[in-house]
Amino acid sequence: MDLTLGILTVWVLAAAGVQLGTLWIMKLSILPMLNKLAYDRYVVVCQLIDMHVFHPIAVWNGVIAAGLGVWAAFLAPSPLIAALFVIGSVGMVIVGITSEGFNRPIWRQIERWSPERTAQDWSRKRVNWHIAHQVRTYGAIGALVAYIAAFVAVLS
Repeated sequence: MDLTLGILTVWVLAAAGVQLGTLWIMKLSILPMLNKLAYDRYVVVCQLIDMHVFHPIAVWNGVIAAGLGVWAAFLAPSPLIAALFVIGSVGMVIVGITSEGFNRPIWRQIERWSPERTAQDWSRKRVNWHIAHQVRTYGAIGALVAYIAAFVAVLS
C-alpha cells in the first residue's frame, strides 16, 4: 500500500468513526431524553448544552475527511476502491450539509427561546431537528462503512 494512501485511509476512518460515535450517542441517549421533556425544561436543557463546541468540530472534521477521501480516491489502485472513497466522502458531506443546513439553525433559534413563553412551532422544529439528526447519523454510517470497505479492499 502506498504510504500516502495508507495515511489518508486511516485518517478518514478515524474521522468518520468519531463523527458517527458522537452522533450515535446523541441518537441513543440525548435525543430520547430531550424528546420527553416539557417545553420549559427542554429549552433550559438545550441551552445548557454548548453546541458551539461540537458543531464547528463536526463540520470541519467532516469537510476535511470528505476532502481527504476524494484525494484517496485519486490514489486508489482500482476504480472500485476509488468509488468507495467517494461514497464515504459523500456520506461525510451529507453529515455536514444536514448539520449546517438544518440542525445548527434550529439550535440557534432554541438558544433565544424563553422557558416562560412557548416558542412558535417549537414542536415542529423539535421533530425537524430530530429527523435531520437521523439523516446525518445515517450519512455517517454510510461514510464509515464505505471507508471500511475501501480500507479492506486496499489491504487485499
